[in-house]
Amino acid sequence: MELNEILKVVSIFVLLALGVFIIYLIFYLGNLNKLINSSLIEIMNFSKSIETTLQEVSKDISEVKQKLEVTLSNLDETSIQIKKSFQNIDEKVNSIEEIYKPFTQLSNYVYNKVATPLQNTSRVISGIYKALEVFIGVLSKKGERKNGY
Repeated sequence: MELNEILKVVSIFVLLALGVFIIYLIFYLGNLNKLINSSLIEIMNFSKSIETTLQEVSKDISEVKQKLEVTLSNLDETSIQIKKSFQNIDEKVNSIEEIYKPFTQLSNYVYNKVATPLQNTSRVISGIYKALEVFIGVLSKKGERKNGY
């Protein structure tokens, strides 16, 4: 066999191998294309799902925001009313304190003027009572001695 024929045979084998490789490559690329399309569809579905979820979350956040704004507004109004009520109570307590201040001063004055003499009188009466007890006790012992008891 000549070189020319060998080259032809080798060329035929190379062309056949190249043909088989190209056919294999076509099947491989076709499967790869199907895989890419399938992945693309899944990614699109996932993207739509995320978009829907984000819209729902955004809607929920918007509702919560509106309710929170109303609640905070009500809380502000309530705190202002509570502050006014406490100021009013404080003013009334101060006015009541001013009304009762003279009575308290009078009470303290009377107590200071009356308490000391009453305490002294109480001590004197207590001393007299004890002296009478002792005196009566001594007399009763003398009477018992006279009667023989």
